[in-house]
Amino acid sequence: MDINNLIQDLQDPRNPRFLKSAVNLCLHYNNMGNYNKIIEITTKAINYKVTHTAIIGNRGYAYLKIGKYYLAIKYFKKILLKNTDDHFTKFNYAVCLKLTKNIDGYFKLINETIKNEQTFLNSFLDLYEFYRNLNKIGDCQKLLISYKKKINKVLFNLLEINLYPIVYESDTNIKKTINNINLKIIDELSKNKTDDNKNFKAILHNYLPPTNFYLSYANYKTLEIQKNYSKYLEKVTNNFEITKQFKINKNKKIKIAFVSSILNDHTVTNLFINWYKLLNKERFDAWLIDSGSIQDDLYKKLTENNKKFYKVSGNLDNDIKHLRNLNIDVAIFLDYHMSRYNQFLSMFKFARKTCVTWGHPLSTFNKNIDFFLSGENLENKFTQMKYSEKLIKLSNLSVYYENIDLTQIQKNNSVIKKNRDINIGILQSLFKILPSEDEIFLKILDNYKNTNLYFLSSGLSFVDEIFKNRINKKLKNKKNIDRLILLPRSKRNIYLDYIRNMSFLIDSLSWSGGNTHFEALSLNKPVITVNGLTLKQNVTTGLLKRINCENLIKENKGDLLKHVEKYINNIDLIKETSINIEQNKKLLFNDV
Repeated sequence: MDINNLIQDLQDPRNPRFLKSAVNLCLHYNNMGNYNKIIEITTKAINYKVTHTAIIGNRGYAYLKIGKYYLAIKYFKKILLKNTDDHFTKFNYAVCLKLTKNIDGYFKLINETIKNEQTFLNSFLDLYEFYRNLNKIGDCQKLLISYKKKINKVLFNLLEINLYPIVYESDTNIKKTINNINLKIIDELSKNKTDDNKNFKAILHNYLPPTNFYLSYANYKTLEIQKNYSKYLEKVTNNFEITKQFKINKNKKIKIAFVSSILNDHTVTNLFINWYKLLNKERFDAWLIDSGSIQDDLYKKLTENNKKFYKVSGNLDNDIKHLRNLNIDVAIFLDYHMSRYNQFLSMFKFARKTCVTWGHPLSTFNKNIDFFLSGENLENKFTQMKYSEKLIKLSNLSVYYENIDLTQIQKNNSVIKKNRDINIGILQSLFKILPSEDEIFLKILDNYKNTNLYFLSSGLSFVDEIFKNRINKKLKNKKNIDRLILLPRSKRNIYLDYIRNMSFLIDSLSWSGGNTHFEALSLNKPVITVNGLTLKQNVTTGLLKRINCENLIKENKGDLLKHVEKYINNIDLIKETSINIEQNKKLLFNDV
């Protein structure tokens, strides 16, 4: 398909190839993710009075993809007025209704399209994702059971084993959930159905199943289940008919590719993007590989006019072939566990050496990953034993993190600050805070009336209620739950004001804070933590070591609580620690 010829065909509406060329161009730009170009082409067609269904449908779909849902609905309605049996348009219309919060309308249409053979799979998967995003595990399970016979077995398995609560009600609940999932994975490892694996590959062109990202936060059998999960992905991808190994030629300069699905404004990108920006371009040839990023302002800065950039197509065969042709020496996955596409892409070598890093601080157990990049301050004699990869300890914390611009902070009134009140922040996602940590919060709320505990809302009211009820049922005085406050999720400039209004912070002990505690220390706020046995429990420890604040690192929850009590009883001690942080925090930032 010669793009220049297609463009030339659009110069004259009388050209008999006009419609076909316009539709082919729309298909081309759709594959590139350039939806504004589709709008430009369909505008020209409509201005020329070419209003074929294919033109209107492409225009509606482009508006859907760029988030202009009401405009998309306008064009989908035009098609359905002419043909009420156009189930593909009906499905896209349903998606728009969901995204505009018309849930009744969404259910009405999706229950129609799920019954149609052509739109069944898209409808089923969209409904699954709808329930999963709301953490409605029971509804997801019912959906899976209802359509089990119609779904590819590998797809079914990945949808089933990646269902678990955001917040657990108890330690018993955690163990039961993890054990059930682990047994399902082990059972699938014992089977040998290659046809299901081959057919699943075709599904990946249009849909990427969830990763096991959140499962590791449960802090139970974490490495065992990660090992089994990786074995299962290896078994599946071994039947994709893509060679696992390949050879590369020697480059004049070492070619390093940073692979990520979040080359946008994201906490992980904030941690590691300066590796790419500050790499010595005289010695290294630096590339960016986008595997599904949101195209925000940061994305545009990184990718516009960047000739050393590749955006994956979503076709594994084509992407792996293209990446291998780039002749990459070192590939670094910045978000390995988080990316739906990368969990499959990483199963195939496309560089001489492949690395992951601590944006999600957990070993992969993927045979194709050679190195885990960490920092000297982040590791101890226990943590460094927990890797399947060869551990590389870079200097200090390994990252070049930029200090906060105080002018960016936006004042808000979510945190109430009274003279004698102690505001304690546990400002991590609720899925990081496990029942085993509740005793800390209970003792603070029951014993110290001048304290307020601030957490972050999950964004889902029923999940927040599970968390609050978990604490409330164990409180001596139920009224004390009023001093446990869930702050609304917010943009970073408001979130920084949350931190600024805290007296001090407590780390989430099962999964230590990273960006939040960089920011807290930048604002001179003490953060109390416990020495961890794994990297995921040890990140804040590394930050505190770097600025010589080891007194904030405790050996167990009991010692942590004693330090919390010291702060509550002596505000001057908090001030002293803040002064010490202010004097040393320069060691955290702009560290090369």
